Amino acid sequence: MRANAIRIEQVLVNLLKNAADALLEAATPVPRIGLRLQADPAARRARLVVTDNGPGIPPEALGQLFDPFFTTKPVGEGLGLGLSISYGIVQNLGGTIRAENLAGGGACFTVELPLPAPQPLESA
Repeated sequence: MRANAIRIEQVLVNLLKNAADALLEAATPVPRIGLRLQADPAARRARLVVTDNGPGIPPEALGQLFDPFFTTKPVGEGLGLGLSISYGIVQNLGGTIRAENLAGGGACFTVELPLPAPQPLESA
């Protein structure tokens, strides 16, 4: 399923770019971006988690992050489409995406996607 891989890559790039932008805007002294991928074959789910140690997401913005044209970036520095597009991709793939602030500072985006059913191996 090459098309799905490209779409998942787009989601990942959007999340990583937003994390990097947040770190640059806040001039975080020791910037860190975390990336974790977990698979739960029994539940047939995969989880992708992107974290950063930036300033976090303004609480009033959390409910609007995935709305088209909503951005927390300064005027002229973002269209507000990256997270909206990512949300649509994840939904179309049967998954979920959520954002939250971390207790020690920074933001966390979690994407959960269904894993395809295992395919039997073909014998030679």
